[in-house]
Amino acid sequence: MWLLDTMSYSNFILILWKKEQKVFNNNLAVLKQHPRKKAVHDLRVAVKKIRAALKLYLLISEKPWPEDPLKETEQLFSILGKQRDIEICLEIIDASEKETVKKYPELKYYFRTVLSVAHKWSKKAALQYHRKELNEIALLLKTETQVIEPEKLKLKIAGIIHTHLVNSRNYFKKPHRLRQCLKEIYYWIKMIPESLLFPFEYEKELHDVLDDFGNWQNLSVFEIKLRHFRKDYLPKTFPEYDSIKMLESGVNEKKEKLLNEALNKTSSLLRKATATEKEKPRP
Repeated sequence: MWLLDTMSYSNFILILWKKEQKVFNNNLAVLKQHPRKKAVHDLRVAVKKIRAALKLYLLISEKPWPEDPLKETEQLFSILGKQRDIEICLEIIDASEKETVKKYPELKYYFRTVLSVAHKWSKKAALQYHRKELNEIALLLKTETQVIEPEKLKLKIAGIIHTHLVNSRNYFKKPHRLRQCLKEIYYWIKMIPESLLFPFEYEKELHDVLDDFGNWQNLSVFEIKLRHFRKDYLPKTFPEYDSIKMLESGVNEKKEKLLNEALNKTSSLLRKATATEKEKPRP
């Protein structure tokens, strides 16, 4: 039970922070031994949640934004992302081979080769990482003494969520940024206690649209790497060249369809947000 009348508002953020920091640390320990696929994925998700928690804290507290508070963590996140992208590409190739019965041996060999290099980078980055900045932010949250009365905090959180949803309209021509914005809001809704949320906070709608955006993002990464391989490495005389051109075309078609679906769902979500905002009580 959340004793929000006697606790600093940062308490629920600190609880989530500690939980995700533990997930981060456990997977970091794994990566120092071997850059396992699941550990890379789970650590990166933990970083996204940690990032969202810090931003929510700063928005609620209205404190100035520190310069690069997660600089080293973001660097690790980025390096591990290179491995993650290649693993996703291999998953897409496997799915395509099952769907079309066509084989792409040269393409798979290429990705497996660069994956071995990415494994080395991931392990090196994990070994070199220091956890100082995460501990410092945990201490900041722990020592926060400002208290906001629950009903006022509830209204403030609703305002933050609504403002960021409405502002996401600005990113329709930048779908990658739009996806990041919506995912951040989704993480906020998941981490905020139910007692501090109004009953219409769009969790299901956000989950659905983020699924489409996630699949679109994966295909976008794959398309870029696929084109790079075909143009810069694969000889035109190889039989696989034409097959990969066809694969490229199919990926582009699926990608555009997913993007249109995601943008349509986002538009619907924003219309709902605008309508339901009128129903909320005012401070």
